[in-house]
Amino acid sequence: MVYLSIGLLLVGAVTALNLVLILAVIRRLRRHEDERKRLFGTENLESGPPTGEPLPAFTAVATDGTLVDSDALRGREAALTFLSTDCSVCVTAAADLPEAARLAGMAAEQMVVVIAGDEATAREMAAPLDGVAKVVFEEAAGPLSTLYAIKGTPTTVSVDPEGTVTYARAGTNPVLDRLPA
Repeated sequence: MVYLSIGLLLVGAVTALNLVLILAVIRRLRRHEDERKRLFGTENLESGPPTGEPLPAFTAVATDGTLVDSDALRGREAALTFLSTDCSVCVTAAADLPEAARLAGMAAEQMVVVIAGDEATAREMAAPLDGVAKVVFEEAAGPLSTLYAIKGTPTTVSVDPEGTVTYARAGTNPVLDRLPA
């Protein structure tokens, strides 16, 4: 009987400790979410060109040496994703892009990924994107990010076959969020 009482006491203590830790995690997540809302002011940070506008014209050189430009994206749906090397969420987003491309049925010519920041880190982030997307490196707040009015990363800009922006938002993983379930 003594062992049973001690066992129940231990289970109760572990359960109480678990509850305290869960409450601490929830409080921390709420603080983090409040801070994000305070900084950005909205649920989804508007980032990129306005929806319904033509895709801003650009020309860049991809990491494989090929020329990437806005005209090459016309005639089919396309996506541009802007990532940053100093964004921890962007590393996950870069790793998720191959699956997103597969699910969306997009060829590498339809996806452009712009990675801003340190080139060595950008190369590591770009590794899973080989053959999946055209990758362009630029310095932080580089010419493409400035042209596209990128306010936060990761940002995805979707374009219809006519070259009109259909979606432009920043978020934890906007590419996967836009895919059908």
